[in-house]
Amino acid sequence: MSRLKMFSSRYLRFGLVIVGTLLAIVGLTLISSSGFNVGTPVLAQMAPTHPLDSLTAEEFTLTKQLLTEAGYIDESSRFPLITLHEPPKAEVLSWESGQPVSRSAFAIVKQGPETYEAVVDLSGGAVISWKKQEDVQPNLLLEELIGVNDLVTADPRWQEAMAKRGITEYSQINCAPLTVGYYGLPEHEGRRILNVPCSDLSNTKNNIYGSPIEGVMAVVDLNEQQVLDVLDNGIIPINTKSNAYDEDSAKDAFGELRPPLNPIALEQPQGNNITMDHNVINWQKWSFHLGFDRRLGTVISMVNYQDNGQIRPVLYEGTLSEIFVPYMDSEDTWYYRTYMDSGEYGFGWLATPLASGIDCPTNAVFMDAVLPDDEGNAFTAEDVLCVFEQYQGNPIWRHNEVTNETFEGRPQVDLVVRMMSTIGNYDYVLDWVFTQSGMIKVMVGATGIDAVKGVMAESMSDPTAAEDTAYGTLIAPGLVGVSHDHFFSFRLDLDVDGTANRFVKDGLRLQELPADHPRRSIWMPETQVLETDTQARLKLNYDTPSRWRIESAAAANYVGNPTSYQIMPIDNGSNLLLPEDYPTLRAGFVKYHLWVTPYDPDEIYAAGTYPNQSKGDDTLFSWTGNDRPIVDTDIVAWYTLGFHHVTVAEDWPIMSTSWHGFALKPVNFFDRNPSLDLRRPT
Repeated sequence: MSRLKMFSSRYLRFGLVIVGTLLAIVGLTLISSSGFNVGTPVLAQMAPTHPLDSLTAEEFTLTKQLLTEAGYIDESSRFPLITLHEPPKAEVLSWESGQPVSRSAFAIVKQGPETYEAVVDLSGGAVISWKKQEDVQPNLLLEELIGVNDLVTADPRWQEAMAKRGITEYSQINCAPLTVGYYGLPEHEGRRILNVPCSDLSNTKNNIYGSPIEGVMAVVDLNEQQVLDVLDNGIIPINTKSNAYDEDSAKDAFGELRPPLNPIALEQPQGNNITMDHNVINWQKWSFHLGFDRRLGTVISMVNYQDNGQIRPVLYEGTLSEIFVPYMDSEDTWYYRTYMDSGEYGFGWLATPLASGIDCPTNAVFMDAVLPDDEGNAFTAEDVLCVFEQYQGNPIWRHNEVTNETFEGRPQVDLVVRMMSTIGNYDYVLDWVFTQSGMIKVMVGATGIDAVKGVMAESMSDPTAAEDTAYGTLIAPGLVGVSHDHFFSFRLDLDVDGTANRFVKDGLRLQELPADHPRRSIWMPETQVLETDTQARLKLNYDTPSRWRIESAAAANYVGNPTSYQIMPIDNGSNLLLPEDYPTLRAGFVKYHLWVTPYDPDEIYAAGTYPNQSKGDDTLFSWTGNDRPIVDTDIVAWYTLGFHHVTVAEDWPIMSTSWHGFALKPVNFFDRNPSLDLRRPT
C-alpha cells in the first residue's frame, strides 16, 4: 500500500469526499481487505511472549470466534474496541520470562443501537462475561463516518440550502462527522447524534479546511441513518482560494523558496545502542515494554532502571488517557464542538505512518501495530511508531573550573519513543523520552491546520470585523481561526521501588526571619503526605508553589532519604470554563492538574469508557469524591496537561509544531547523579 493512501485514510473526522464515491462503490470490503483505508494485511506474527503484549491478529480472530460460538454476535456486529484485558497486576509482576502467558481480550460490541461489553478468556477458550451497557454511546465507527457524506448530500433540506449558495453538484462537497458532546437537549436523548457541517473542495489542493460552507449544518442520527434537521443561518461567502501549503503554493506566496540547507544528518555507522527483545526495549540502564492500543495509542509499561545490578521499578504503566478540545464560539453551529479525541475517535486508530527524515530522524527504528477494524478483523498499521536516539548538541552536565583550570562534561543523548495521530485538522506528536539522568519526559507536539470559520470580513477594517472576530482571529481574508483549548490526561501508574507508595506534597513555605537578621525572609519546603484521593486533587499555583512526588513507603537511598519520583510540570494551562458547564462536567479531569487514586484496573479512561454524549458521571472527578485511602499502597497519578490556543496569522495555512509537556524526575531515588558513569566522548 502506498504511503499516500495510508495518510489519506487517517483524516476521518473530516473525511475526504474525493474518495467518497469509491467507498460507496466498494463498500465495507475495503475495511476488511485493507485495500484503501486502514492498513495492510497482517503477516504471520510471533505468539505473545509477555503478559502485556498487545493482541495479535490471531487473538482478534479468536475473540470473534468465541463470541460467535457463544451466540453473542453475528455478521452485523461491530467492534468500537477490542483490546488486551490485562492480567492481574500481581500476576504480571511475578511473571518471569519464558513462563506461560495468560491472555484475555476486552471488547465493546455494538449490536444495532445497543452496546455490550465482553471479556473473553483467550487462553481458556471461553467468554467470561457479556453485559449490556445502558444509556451509553461508544466511539465512532469508520463505516459511520464514511456514510455521513452521502446521507447529508441526499437530504432535500440540505440541497435547498446549497442551491441558495449556487451549489447544485456535490462531488466536491466534504461533510465532516463531528461529535456533539452533551448539553441536556431532549431531542438528543437516546439517539446517536452527529452534527455535520460541510466544506467546498473545488479549489483545494492539500488544505481541505479553507472553504467552509459556513452557517449550514445537518443533524444526523447514526442509528436511524436519518437527517433530523438542517440549520441554515444565512449566506456567508465561501472562500475560493486554495490556502495550500505545498512547495508550489509556498513559492506563489513568497515569490521564491529558501535555498536548500546543506544536509544535516545523525549517522550511527556502528549501529544504534538499542536492544529489542520482541516488545521489550533496553537502552542505557532503562528497560520497558512497548505496546499499542486502538484508543490509547502508545502504551509504555514495566519501566525499570538497572542500578548497580539491581532492577528497580519506576513506572508500571503510562498512557495518554484522553484528549479534550473545546472550541470557544457560542453560535449554534459551533458551541457543541468539545471533542474527546481519544474516546470518541481513537488516538491509536488515527495514528499515521511516520515519514523518515521528517517525522522521525533517519536513524530511527520504525515499528508497525496490529489493530482491529470495525468488524473485529486485524490489519497492520504500518510505521506508526519510531524509536530513536536523539542528540541535540546539549550537555547532560558540565563544569568549567577557572580556579584550577579543569573542565569535565558529557553530551546528552536521549531515547525517544514517538507516535503521531491525525485527528481531523490537528496532528499530534506524542513522545516518551528516556534520559541518561533517570528522568522520563512526556512531550506533546501540536501541528496541522486551524479549524476556521467563514466570515464576511476580509480585513480588520471591514465593518463586520469586530463581530466576526469575537471568538477568534482573522487569519486570512474571510476566515477566522476559532480560539480553543487542548487538554491531555495522562494515566501514570508509578511503582517507585515497588507498589507500596504514598503521595507527598512539598509546599514551599515562606519563613520570616528575626528582625535582627540581615535578611528578612527565606523559603523552606514543608512536606505533607496526602491521605485520600479527594485530598490529592491539586492545581498548579505559582504563588504557592509545591513539588508533587510519588514516594516509596519502604525504600531509601544511602543517606536515608525516601526514594521518590517527582511529577514536574514543564508548562501548563488551566480550564477557564465554569465548573457547572456541560463540557467541564463531561471532561471532569480538567478541573485539576493532578489527581492521585488508589490503583483500580477498571479506571483507565479519565473521561470514562464512553465519553461520547456522556453526562460526565463516570470520570476522574466522580471516582475521587469518597476519600479513598492512598497511603502506603498501590497508587496511580493522573496528570492534566493543557494549553490555550488563541489563533494567529502565523498558524495559516499550516501550523508550526508547538511543544508542551511534563517530566517524571528522580528525587533521592539514586545515591548520586546517575549519569556520572557516562564516558567521555571519543
